[in-house]
Amino acid sequence: MKYNILITGASKGLGYSLTELYLSQGYFVIATYRKNLGNLENLKGNSNLLHSLMDISDENSVKEAYESIKEKVAHIDILINNAAIYLEDKSKTIEDVDIEKVIQTLNTNSVGPLRVLKYFYPLVEKSTKKLIINISSEAGSISNCWRDREYGYCMSKSALNMLSMILQNYGKNKGVKVLAIHPGWMRTDMGGPDADISSKESAEGIFKLSLKDWDVNDKNIYMDYTGEIMSW
Repeated sequence: MKYNILITGASKGLGYSLTELYLSQGYFVIATYRKNLGNLENLKGNSNLLHSLMDISDENSVKEAYESIKEKVAHIDILINNAAIYLEDKSKTIEDVDIEKVIQTLNTNSVGPLRVLKYFYPLVEKSTKKLIINISSEAGSISNCWRDREYGYCMSKSALNMLSMILQNYGKNKGVKVLAIHPGWMRTDMGGPDADISSKESAEGIFKLSLKDWDVNDKNIYMDYTGEIMSW
């Protein structure tokens, strides 16, 4: 079965790699972007691609995107909340942390996916697959935290993990499954050139996980891109 996939933050990095991969396998992809098409320009003309402007940090933008997209698709089988920002200055400790940047990070990385789900959740419910994937991070693990700074990003991913668990509890009786996936340390604008893996490698792992049959009652939803369970 070929699914409808919605991917946020699809203009570059992991979002673009996921878009490219799902399209190559014949799936219909709704790819959203914040400012410009970016790498999505390379995919123009693909009849299985629908792209839409959507700034997840702005509720009006999310609502407008939803109103437009719902006229074009009847359901969304797999929704991937990928869009995120990283604004940390790793030299800054608690004494000089930039609170405004922390607020921006939380607004995008934690509240952003919540905005998306506020509007698009009913389209997921109408599908057969009913899968939501929130792109989390090992930075969101409290029990395995080793950092002594990067407050905004780490807090934002911990909050996203909590969103994922609450949504998992809410949706299990509706048959909706939620996963919180650490994509690995990737060679992207966010991860930098020295990271372990490419965004394509991560996308391949997430793609495989997205096609599995998941138990909606299983609370082991926090994992890396290979499917290895992670500690909250």
